[in-house]
Amino acid sequence: MTEHTQNIIYKWTLRARYIFVFILGAGLLSIGLESIVQPIIETNNKELQKVITVGAIIFGLIFIVFGFYYKKDIEIYIRQQQL
Repeated sequence: MTEHTQNIIYKWTLRARYIFVFILGAGLLSIGLESIVQPIIETNNKELQKVITVGAIIFGLIFIVFGFYYKKDIEIYIRQQQL
């Protein structure tokens, strides 16, 4: 395996980290928005349903913002290392 091939694999391994964070954030955001339309848990406690919905939306947005921050740092690192 050449050094060029190893660098490509290493770059995409680094990029897979922030892609995973984006997917996690999008999944949580999707669950939160879906639970507005159709409740995930059938319960008599409406407050619990609101907490789950708001929590999923907030954490989804936090993970997406963190993913953008992580993406910026990783792309700067890739450029600095000239991979």
